[in-house]
Amino acid sequence: MKKVLNGVDTAIRWLEDTVSFVTLATVVCIATASVIGRYVFQTGFLWADEVNQALLVAMGMFGSARAVRFNSHTEFTSFANKPKSKKVRILIRGAIAVITLFFVVFMLIVSAQYTADGTMKSVVLRVPRMYYYMSIPIGFALCVYEYLRAFKRKVMNDHSPEN
Repeated sequence: MKKVLNGVDTAIRWLEDTVSFVTLATVVCIATASVIGRYVFQTGFLWADEVNQALLVAMGMFGSARAVRFNSHTEFTSFANKPKSKKVRILIRGAIAVITLFFVVFMLIVSAQYTADGTMKSVVLRVPRMYYYMSIPIGFALCVYEYLRAFKRKVMNDHSPEN
């Protein structure tokens, strides 16, 4: 069973890394081509802004889950490490982790509802915006997974200046 879970975790890590890299590379390529087209050839791509917007959202959502995996998110460490008692520090980090997880789950539910209700079409490409928004609940679901995976580490690892 542990081998299966490790395989799933490896697949999720690969997905987060790949989507983050591909979306960033694509945004850079489209933006570069758009700037060159605009200033060198006096023409542009009408669709570039729409596609870049969708890709930036996807990159942000998948990158956010990736940041949780690598413990690269901003945290309240100065607040959580202030008390002298290790038990109090663990309690504060636990409360922060629970509150964070609550809000991420809440945002997952709200974004999934918003995506499911998306009937509007994009202006230039006439693609249903629902497809642009799909990366938002997927990213929040990945964040929930990553926060659950890292919960014990985030709460129990004491990075207090006294240690």
